[in-house]
Amino acid sequence: MGLFSSHANELRKAHRHLSTDPVRELPQENRHRKRSTQPRLSDEKVSQIVTAYETGKTVYELAAEYGCHRVTISAVLKRQGVPIRHRSPTPTQIGEMARLYESGLSLAKVGEHFGFHASTVLAHLRNTGVKTRAHHQRER
Repeated sequence: MGLFSSHANELRKAHRHLSTDPVRELPQENRHRKRSTQPRLSDEKVSQIVTAYETGKTVYELAAEYGCHRVTISAVLKRQGVPIRHRSPTPTQIGEMARLYESGLSLAKVGEHFGFHASTVLAHLRNTGVKTRAHHQRER
């Protein structure tokens, strides 16, 4: 009985499995990749962050200023016992958001105008019953 070419791979695998030669592993370059460590914020910087936050700067502004992630800034503030502000748009702002959105601005542009993320604008517009557009300007 002859072997067809469709069975050649299985034959090679079986031969390799039955072979007595030691198996050599191919080198994997990313196997032991070292993770980079982030520099620690000094006590002086931590106190500067707390002061700046308490005087009105946002977590996003501080993250950009200190070259770290917003979650890092939030963690620093929490460790220092600083209550985190959760800013929401006022009813007047929501009304203006609806007007700007209905005039044709995107959620991102409306959010940028008021200092909120597009998803925040979307959530507040939906809560007030504003019909939102899909990605291609269709109403939902």
